Formats: sequence, C-alpha cells, structure tokens
Amino acid sequence: MKLDAATRARLRKARRQILLYALLIGLAIAVILPISWIIASSFTTRETVWKNALPFSWRAFFPEEFTLDGYRAIFEKDFGTALLNTFFLGAVTVVLGIAVGAMSGFAFARLNFRWKNFLFALVVFSFMIPGDLTIIPSFVLVRDLGWLNTWHGLIVPGLANGIVIFLFRQFFAEIPQDLIDAPRVDGATWLQVFIRIILPVSKPALISAGVILFLGQWNNFFWPLLVAPVPELRVVQVAVSIIGIEQNVNLWEQMFASSTLAMLVPVLLILPFQRYYVGGILGSGLKG
Repeated sequence: MKLDAATRARLRKARRQILLYALLIGLAIAVILPISWIIASSFTTRETVWKNALPFSWRAFFPEEFTLDGYRAIFEKDFGTALLNTFFLGAVTVVLGIAVGAMSGFAFARLNFRWKNFLFALVVFSFMIPGDLTIIPSFVLVRDLGWLNTWHGLIVPGLANGIVIFLFRQFFAEIPQDLIDAPRVDGATWLQVFIRIILPVSKPALISAGVILFLGQWNNFFWPLLVAPVPELRVVQVAVSIIGIEQNVNLWEQMFASSTLAMLVPVLLILPFQRYYVGGILGSGLKG
C-alpha cells in the first residue's frame, strides 16, 4: 500500500515523538530511581540499608524495618540549626539580592551613564567565569575585612549576582517605554517609577531571581565551609557532608535522612513557582 506524502510526514513526526518521549521517560527513571532509593533508605536501619541494594532488588524501595531513628539522630546533632541557618541565609540573600539586582538591572536597561556598556559587559563576564577562580581573592577580601565566621562573610558576597542582574536588565528592557515616560512627564522620580510602575509588573522576574538566589545559597557548600566553619553558622550542605560520619563509621541512615531533607526544600520551592520561574526566564531573553 502506497502512502501519500502527507501521511508519510505524519508517520515520521509520530516516530520522532515516540523516540523523544521514550528518551525523556528513560532519563526521568534514571533520575527518580536513585532518589527514591535514598528516601526509602532514610527510613530503614543501618544494618538493612544495603540488604537489598547489593545485588539490587525492587525490595530496596520498601524498608523492611521502618524507623525514624535516622531523622531523630540528625536532629540530635543540631541538623535543625543548620536548616534554620540556611533558611535565614537564603531569605536575607533573596531580599537584599533582589534589591541590588533589580536596581542594577533597571539602571542598565533604562538609564544612560558613562561606561554603561562596559560595566554591563563585566556583569555578563562575571557569571561566565568559573567560581573556583574567584574563591581565593574573595576569601582574602573577606578575611581582610574581618568577616570570617560571621553572617557578613556568608551573605554579602552573594548579593551582586551577575545572572540576576542580567535577568532583570533583559526583563526591564522589554517593558514599553510609554509606561515609563507617562509618570516621568507627571514629575515622578526614577525611584518612584521603579517602585510604583516597574516592580508591580515584574512578578515573573522577581520570583525567578528569588529562586535563583535562594537555591544558590541552599546548595552552597565550599564557600560556607571556607569562611564560616563554626558549628553556630553551619549550613545544610556542610552539615550533610559531616553528619553521616562518626569515628570512621558511615552512618548510612543518617546520611540518607539528611540528604532527603536537603533535597526536599528545593523541590517544594520549585514546584509552586515553576510557572513564574519559566516565565521570568523566557521574558528576560535567557531562552536559547
């Protein structure tokens, strides 16, 4: 049976879609299965963590001896303090970082000043440089300022985020000029235009920037370990790295329990704000 050209095109399109969905399903399984095993293992005893994992069996996803001992143990080791520290660090960084990024982005998008293009190029260049290259000079600066083992050393270096400034600049550049000119003609200052006109219509960009800043601090490990290693300022990722090891013994149930809580917060944060986050990224011109 000979098919016409339109039918053959539809069949080729259907085959491509099937292959694409199969690939996506395979990738999803590859990501979900290890995470599911970690979560299940956090609710079992240390002796049974590897019982069905080596060799691997589907029973590994269902704890044979359900227990919360791993979670109780990590909170006895002040994991709760690390959670609160990281929430505080993330919240302060979001508030101050959005203020810095939004005002900087607005200046680059709508104001004219000397060296504007050069400075914006530096902003773009800043998030193209691997963070490892700036660790040593940043540490020396923080040390010379006397900010080691302080909240200042943890918060201030993360406020001027190049990606956030770029996001706001691109988003603000798309706002119609008439929306800005009208209040300016009526005598409004630039600060009034920014607060009363620009920010209310920038919800996607604000949420996107907040998610980027919060996740950046939540997932930060090396910098907090370097500048604030004291237990009073310990953050989640540092706590996860040390909480499962005691006298050269791997406390697997505690390691998996702390890892589960550490990855739960980003998931709960991303899910309700996913629509705004994607909208902010697309609206800023960051799409590929």
